[in-house]
Amino acid sequence: MSVITFKDVVKKYGKINALDGASFEIEKGACVGLIGVNGAGKSTIMKTIMGIALYDCGNVDVLGFDPRRRNPAMLSKIGFISESPSLYPFLTGTEHLELIRNVKKGITDDDIERVFEIVGLGERKNDRVSGYSFGMKQRLGMAQALVGEPEILLLDEPTNGLDPVGTRDLRTIVSNYREKNGATVIISSHNLHEAGLLCDCYIFIDRGKIVSTAKKEEIGGDLEKEFFQRIKGV
Repeated sequence: MSVITFKDVVKKYGKINALDGASFEIEKGACVGLIGVNGAGKSTIMKTIMGIALYDCGNVDVLGFDPRRRNPAMLSKIGFISESPSLYPFLTGTEHLELIRNVKKGITDDDIERVFEIVGLGERKNDRVSGYSFGMKQRLGMAQALVGEPEILLLDEPTNGLDPVGTRDLRTIVSNYREKNGATVIISSHNLHEAGLLCDCYIFIDRGKIVSTAKKEEIGGDLEKEFFQRIKGV
């Protein structure tokens, strides 16, 4: 069953086609890697799914909703983390999740406690973010994405700036959450090694166009080689 469908989607920024007739489907429970160079359209796809980027023509369906309408019922089912989460240094970790609770209804204190344990911030949840390391901020961003148990996780360069331990821990968090909740995960990453470890299918993008799609077993595990062949033509 498809949870996200793009059909002939065009999104322009001025004269630039950020998405140029993009069409693809993402199945429930899949972990999909968006593969492309900077400016290929990966982040625009994520912003379109959330209704932040309003597409110009075509059709997009996210869990039965048109994201341009930014329906609260749809948004409550999506979690998002960017490479640099937007955080308030004067607030604590707990206070950040309280802000999410104001938007996503039905989140309990136990839900918040559980998410902090999942991301490994239980002992620092009441500290101000100004005292967090970069890795801790990424963990808090992941906590914001996971609270409320969303059906779809959008991860935009989630391992950017993380050390090997932080990268491994984030991979474990995502894998465990997906296995437990049957969540659909979409990852945009320049770290092809990590994308290869996490994802079971890929969407290759170049200058707003979907070049091809592939399942993990179809590319033999060498994602870097496949990237150059499909995107670069070498």
